[in-house]
This record gives sequence, C-alpha cells and structure tokens, in this order.
Amino acid sequence: MSNSLVSLVKSANPKAFHAAVRKRLEADKPVSLEAATFSELTLTGFDFSDIDLTHSAFENCTLSECRFVDSTLEGAFFDAATMLHCHFEGGQLEGLAIDASTLGSCTFENIDFANNEWTDSRLNDCVLESVQSDTWWMERVTFKGGRWREVSVGGGSWLHVTLREMSVSEIDLHSVDITNCYHVETAIHGAEWPEGFIEKSGRRKTL
Repeated sequence: MSNSLVSLVKSANPKAFHAAVRKRLEADKPVSLEAATFSELTLTGFDFSDIDLTHSAFENCTLSECRFVDSTLEGAFFDAATMLHCHFEGGQLEGLAIDASTLGSCTFENIDFANNEWTDSRLNDCVLESVQSDTWWMERVTFKGGRWREVSVGGGSWLHVTLREMSVSEIDLHSVDITNCYHVETAIHGAEWPEGFIEKSGRRKTL
C-alpha cells in the first residue's frame, strides 16, 4: 500500500491523486490502496480503475462519480456509504461487502461477483448488466427503479430482498435460496420469477 496515495485520497483531491497514480504507472511501480481505511470522506470524481483495493474500507463516506473499472475489490467493504453515479466494471470483486449503504444511479457491468454479502442497503435507479456470481448473499436489500439484464447467480441466499418499479430481463436465480423476497410493479422479460419471490402490490391502503 502506498501511504502517499492514501493521503491524497483522504485529502479529497482527485487531480493530485490521478497525477500521482500516473507517475507510479510510468515508473512501473505498483498502485495499491490495499487494506486502507477511509472514514467520513466526501470523494468526488475519483478514478480507482486498475487499482488494488483489496480489503479496503469506505466507512461513512460519500462517493460521487467515482469509477472502479478493472479494480481489485476483493474483501473490500462499503459500510454506511453513499454512492452516487459510480461505475463498476470488470475487476475482481470476490468477497465484496456492502452494508447499511445507499446507492443512487450506479452501474455494475460485465462483473463476476463471488461470495458477495450485501445487507441493509438500498439501490435507487441502479443498473446491473452482464453480472454473474457463483455465490451472493443479500438480506434486507431494496432495489428501486433501474434495470437488471443478464444477471445470473449460482448460489447463496437472499432474504427480504425487494425489487420495486424495475425492468428485469434474462435473469437466472433458480440456484439461490430465496426467502420472503418481493417484486413490486416490476416487469420481467425472458424469464420467470423463481420460487421465493412474491408479487406485492405497490398500492397503499387508504383509510
């Protein structure tokens, strides 16, 4: 891990951070933020692409317009984070954990998850496209708006997961242990809802 790079992230200065990353790459030096912990930061416009973030942690941070393309996020942890307009693509995401977080207008594309654990979180207007996972655990997670396309999960368990007002197509979740999960005003194409998903009305009772 480079302490100077960690300090530049903590200073919330993306230009200086990107310049330092370029210098390290030109000198054939490793670019690593492995095991770094970032707490209570507001990070805007950071590009973490191709950077090793193994076992890193973002705690109570707000990340806006950040990019994680071909990043190594094995064992990374987003705890009570807010992520807005962030983009995840490719990379290594085994053991990625998201807890008590809110994601808005984020995209996950061409990703192979493994042993991910997402809990107590909400994703608004997010896109999951060409996403595969051998095991994925989710509990008390709500997706609202956005879309899923070509999402395939080979195992794990989902409990109290809700898909609300979404477009869903070409999914395969039949190997997931699904319990008390709901779809609300969500259209599904090219697949059927797996056992464990229950249709729920989006209308509220009026007295």
